[in-house]
Amino acid sequence: MTATLAFGRPVLVPLAAREARRLVLNPVFLFAVVTAWTTWTGGGSATPEIDNVNGYPAVFLGGFGMMATYWLTRSMRASEPVAGVTPTTRPTRTAALCWVAIVPFFCGVLTLFGFLHPYPVGDAVYGPFSPSARLAVLVGQIVIPSLGGPLLGVALGRWVRFPGAAFVLFLVIFGWVELVTILTLSHQDSAPVAVLRLFSPFAFFTVQADSGAVTAWRGSPWFFIGWQLALCTIAVLVALLRGAEGRVRSRIIRALAIAGVGAVILLVLAGTGGFTYAVTA
Repeated sequence: MTATLAFGRPVLVPLAAREARRLVLNPVFLFAVVTAWTTWTGGGSATPEIDNVNGYPAVFLGGFGMMATYWLTRSMRASEPVAGVTPTTRPTRTAALCWVAIVPFFCGVLTLFGFLHPYPVGDAVYGPFSPSARLAVLVGQIVIPSLGGPLLGVALGRWVRFPGAAFVLFLVIFGWVELVTILTLSHQDSAPVAVLRLFSPFAFFTVQADSGAVTAWRGSPWFFIGWQLALCTIAVLVALLRGAEGRVRSRIIRALAIAGVGAVILLVLAGTGGFTYAVTA
């Protein structure tokens, strides 16, 4: 009976609902949502290249969302000595925290629709990508980070005790994206550099040249989404691994190995597919 309560819906749903309410009332998350909302009213034609504006939702919904869920996870860890007297396992409580990521994910979907109004997929600001690839760029830069950032925050909160770990990781990811973007400017047609650029939960796909044309960098937006989803899966599994025992732990480790191999394959495909350097006026 205890095992049923620990892993069944009667326990998971109330826990997830409670943590979702806590996230919605979190000041860091509220700040992220309000700030991301302001990007919906972009100027459209006033932006010559889409990557000038579509990184902001990823920073706030993904980056600040990661900090918010890290805080939630840390605060939940502090209450675990009391929660531990109830028939609820730590993986179940972790699963409830992971379900909370649906809230920022939904905000990311709404942000995507907001972007499609001033920046429709037929706009030249996307460069020479096809309409479907342009939509994939937006999904990979707005929607998936809104899901992956909060999931990463849960995993980090489960394993790291340092209170500022989420902010430090946010700075590391931000710095890495800037570094590989600068490297790509001088090696735009290099497959290894493209893989390095995409070795991140967020990546740019276009840049405006000095002539005013929009350059599409090497890489497949669709495979990049697959890589991001693999990272989301790994984050969930790493979070669930904390406190898992016996057969459950063995299954999580096997799933982690499979997800890791899949992530590597998708990363290579993302870096070697797509454009090999294309420009549109």
